[in-house]
Amino acid sequence: MTAPHSTSGDPSAAIARDALRVGIGGRLPTTTHYQDALGVGSGTVQKALRSLRDEQAISLVARGHQGTFVTALDTGKLWSAARLAPVHLLLPPNAPPEATDVARAVARVFADHGILTTVGHLRGAESRLAALDHEQADLALVSAGAASDLLGSATAGGHRSISLREGTYYAPGTLVVVSRTDAAPTPGPGPLRVGLDPASDDHRRLTRAQFPPDGVEYVETDFTQVPRAVLEATIDTGVWHTVDTLIPLEAAGLRTTPLSTEPACTLADAISPAVLVATTDNLAGVLLERAAPDAIPGRAENAATDAALPPVRLDAAE
Repeated sequence: MTAPHSTSGDPSAAIARDALRVGIGGRLPTTTHYQDALGVGSGTVQKALRSLRDEQAISLVARGHQGTFVTALDTGKLWSAARLAPVHLLLPPNAPPEATDVARAVARVFADHGILTTVGHLRGAESRLAALDHEQADLALVSAGAASDLLGSATAGGHRSISLREGTYYAPGTLVVVSRTDAAPTPGPGPLRVGLDPASDDHRRLTRAQFPPDGVEYVETDFTQVPRAVLEATIDTGVWHTVDTLIPLEAAGLRTTPLSTEPACTLADAISPAVLVATTDNLAGVLLERAAPDAIPGRAENAATDAALPPVRLDAAE
């Protein structure tokens, strides 16, 4: 996370964080502000400013009563001076290819400044957003559907968001229905047992759109485990986001079919864009939002390819 290590009384770290936050053209707080906030003297603050200038981490210009403004900065040097931790990005579980592509692009943005990105996995968009609020992560990847339902506007609840284009969270054709190959074409006398993940906003909505409640029994199921639940006969069918598996589903006696109801297909298209979310004061989010529009594939039409994407460090699943 970008939460700093202890910087109590350290004006260099405080100035570096503020410079990253305001960016080129932004105004830094006054010397008096740092004296009062950190309990240090004016000479100590001026020494910190000189040190950052000498290290070519920052260039400043004083404009009289208007204040001191940033004219140039080196993001990597300021990040180091601020003593900020690596950027931590939370993805959905099972590392879907779409999410991994976005993670690599995010890692490239920070790697260009010598900043490390780590990646964790957490089930449920609501849980990932809560982790941001508890400063357990800097960035969270969610679908457009979850962002709309859980955040509302881009700045609702103290969050900022970066929306990508369609198919960056759910690529076309990757939301499917899983059932047994030998399943009867029509359900038997009992209700159709359908897996539904209450921890996933998208899965709840997609499942109800594909399988309306009449004649259906919803069975609580982790959406990543839908194929296994079908195979073990704890459910008859369920909606699944396809990922690579060690054994092809067909070889295990399972089949996948496209979503078939109009509400489900319409919903799948609407929620397919990915959205990167950070709290409004998180520096990783500030920098990512400030990055060039084509820095993240899917954010612009002239998206960069994956050719130079750096690896990201994957933490243990959370």
